[in-house]
Amino acid sequence: MKQAFLVLMLLAARSGSAAPAEGRVVDLQDLPVLGVRVVVSDSSGRIVCATTTAADGTWSCPEARSMPLLVTVTGEQWERALVRIDSTGRPAVIRLRPAALLQTVVVSGSRTEELQDESAQRVEAVPRRRILATGYERVSDVLAEIPGVVTRRGGNATVAGEQIQGIESRQVAILQDGLPVPGARGVKSGVVNLHRQGTSSLQQIEVAKGAGSALYGTDAIGGVINLISREPSHPFEVEANVSGGNMGLFGADGSVGGRFGNLSVLASGGTHRMDGYRLVASSPAHVGPDWNRQDGSLRLRWALDPKLFLSVGANGYHNHEEAVNLTEQGNARGVLNDSTQAYSLTFDYVPLPSLTAQARLYRARYDENSLTTLLQGNLPPSPANLNQLYQRIDSTLGYSRAGHVVQAGAEWAQDNYRGANRLLGDNAGQQITLTDGWVQDRWAISRRATITAGGRISGHSVYGVNAVPKAGLVVRATERLLLRASYGHGFRAPDLGQLYYRFANPTNFYQVIGNPTLRPETSRSIQAGAGWRGNRWRANLTLFHNRVRGLIDSTFIGTPRTPTEAAALLAQYGVPAYYNPILNRPLYLYQNLSRVLTRGAEIDGEVLLAQNWRVRGAYTFLDARDEATRLRLAQRHRHQGFIGTEYTLPRWGVSANLRGTFYSRWLLNAASGTSAYGYRIWDLYLSKQFRGLTAYASIDNLFDSVDRKLRETPPTFDRPDFGRSFRIGMRWNFPRE
Repeated sequence: MKQAFLVLMLLAARSGSAAPAEGRVVDLQDLPVLGVRVVVSDSSGRIVCATTTAADGTWSCPEARSMPLLVTVTGEQWERALVRIDSTGRPAVIRLRPAALLQTVVVSGSRTEELQDESAQRVEAVPRRRILATGYERVSDVLAEIPGVVTRRGGNATVAGEQIQGIESRQVAILQDGLPVPGARGVKSGVVNLHRQGTSSLQQIEVAKGAGSALYGTDAIGGVINLISREPSHPFEVEANVSGGNMGLFGADGSVGGRFGNLSVLASGGTHRMDGYRLVASSPAHVGPDWNRQDGSLRLRWALDPKLFLSVGANGYHNHEEAVNLTEQGNARGVLNDSTQAYSLTFDYVPLPSLTAQARLYRARYDENSLTTLLQGNLPPSPANLNQLYQRIDSTLGYSRAGHVVQAGAEWAQDNYRGANRLLGDNAGQQITLTDGWVQDRWAISRRATITAGGRISGHSVYGVNAVPKAGLVVRATERLLLRASYGHGFRAPDLGQLYYRFANPTNFYQVIGNPTLRPETSRSIQAGAGWRGNRWRANLTLFHNRVRGLIDSTFIGTPRTPTEAAALLAQYGVPAYYNPILNRPLYLYQNLSRVLTRGAEIDGEVLLAQNWRVRGAYTFLDARDEATRLRLAQRHRHQGFIGTEYTLPRWGVSANLRGTFYSRWLLNAASGTSAYGYRIWDLYLSKQFRGLTAYASIDNLFDSVDRKLRETPPTFDRPDFGRSFRIGMRWNFPRE
């Protein structure tokens, strides 16, 4: 079967000079197709122009006036189509056939829209249709099904630390709509708690693997997680969702909005909660806290005129947690409240079809207040607070012509932390400023090959100027085989916590201080792979090699007993005396400790076994080592896999899927060789549609997988999974999805 059925009307000759190439794209019912990509190349394979279809399906390429020409049409929901134009005259009509396996449009690999299968850097994308099909309500659960990404299920914040190809969360940039998510990561082990982040306001979740600093700046050493917000697609739309289950699980959220002439707006909000839990019955300590969270967001886009657009974004949350923890002084109750507010203002200007400009203003803050109270004794409660203020101004210019898509941008950002018992200077705070410039050129050297090259120059208020390059190549060897390769550098300056940390744990007697002599972390990432695609199947292979230099971590350096010992200990590492550690308490110091190498392979694929039955699967092999000691890195799985099958009955509105994730044994301590058991988790989801209403039920961790060490004497555990959970819910959409 041919990939697309094409009908091409011959172009009648015109008097005078040759007319520009133009045409119209329709579906099999002759209805216009909006927004598909049209690439026009000449007889040598050089790209003459690239454009997208208008609302009536038409396209035009004024630069193309010599024949013959080759027109390539690609779209998310359509099979790829190629048409040859041999003469001038009437426009060409191209009919597209719906794709059996949908492609996904992504932006996180190159900061411009491209099909996922054609990105030089491997980008995993989970669109809204797949998120809804799992029933997952938290971002961390969605990430767990992406090859090469590891999150641990459970109730505490540390499980939300994401690994990408063995690189930890501190070296991964967490973005929402391309802008950094606040969360004081620099003093919280690099973790933004995506275990609390809901999915209802998201259109897509994207994970770009490998060094991304050339496009996204500091923190993107190991990759980028980009949360893409929803936008309205109908004149008026409403959604409401409510769910509940065991473990005190409850969630309710909704949205309302629409497109009203030149204005589009979408407002959403929700609340979610879960009970705390223990894994060891004899222990009063919680593994996961009682928590509840409220979210809200607003997105507005206004066409001020046909060439100028204004966008406003606002989102925030408030989270409350309570738990009992075991400390060196006995049991203690901890209460934590944290919240964020983020606001963005974006201007998009399109003076010419080939020229775009954007300017953004962004301000975000994170506030955390905690109180620790010992349940025995008369010691007063220990309060602490932590605040982050992040401000940013950036601009981007894009130009496309004759096979080139050139982008350049400038950014200014300021990050400020303050917090009692968290930083040197406490509530006086610490601040850094970044001034960056970047450029990228995607050059289609032929119809089958595209080269991407770019780089960033970053000016840091503490570490001066640093430069990072990137390059990529995509070759369509055949219509079914795509080859890709990419190379990139990463740069991450020590964060404010690593430089100025001065934290004394109020209940467990240790302290951690920052180190102003730290060097920046750097990385180099190489990826190479191939993608095969048939009418009813697709498969991808990616080989990766990531090297990180100067990895920063805290290490025990001693327990000073006298002021003289403390001063000598600090002087040994070049730390100023005014860091003033507490006496008679173990002291940990941030240092550039490791040279890390992570390498391996990822295989993933999808096959449509029948019209309504599809199977997906993935496998990741990871070799992660400290190059200095040659020991394997702890907390990494050497083998990881995923398999899922989905069956739908559109006539009855019924959908069901079964999904499993698999993890091999993982090291707890590389030097001693201690390890944790591997495990498997299966999830089941069922749904039934009644017009615009969908009823669903899910069983997460279907076979009640928990840590095998809980069955030992005495019971212990290495992973915080609480076992099987049930949820039922209802979702209502208008208009029907």
